[in-house]
Amino acid sequence: MSFESRIDRFCARHPGAPRDDILATRLLFRTARLLREHINQALAPFDLNMSQYLVLSMLSVDEGQPSSPSALGDTMDATRTQMTRILDSLQTRGLIKRRTSEQDRRSLDLELTPSGRKALEAAVPTVLDAYAQAWAVLDRDTQAAATAGLRQLHAGLDSTRS
Repeated sequence: MSFESRIDRFCARHPGAPRDDILATRLLFRTARLLREHINQALAPFDLNMSQYLVLSMLSVDEGQPSSPSALGDTMDATRTQMTRILDSLQTRGLIKRRTSEQDRRSLDLELTPSGRKALEAAVPTVLDAYAQAWAVLDRDTQAAATAGLRQLHAGLDSTRS
């Protein structure tokens, strides 16, 4: 049985259920999972996953400015535990360095190493191709409309957080 037919059965049992909202939510979650898998598959030859790639790319654009684990975690929507695991794996491979912050000795700053920069530069073209391939199923106008809609949804949900 498909997930959509299950939604239909749920809505039949709960007549007030907003079927289109439920369907859109499930499609968004399922699509996000598939997109992450697509990017992870593209990154596999580089022995990176999407989270690791995002950390490397953010550190590369932040060069010269302090980058803390908590700031990266906020940007990536990752928990403290998830960030620690990602950073540990990157540091073990020599792709990043952690150092005590010069502004606050209780904090850490993150830095991309030359090896990290090299790994990122090798992976970027492949990831950009994977993004293009994933979004190629939509024409530019549809993609722009989807992005605008997602931006509105994000802003609306973000405004409801405490």
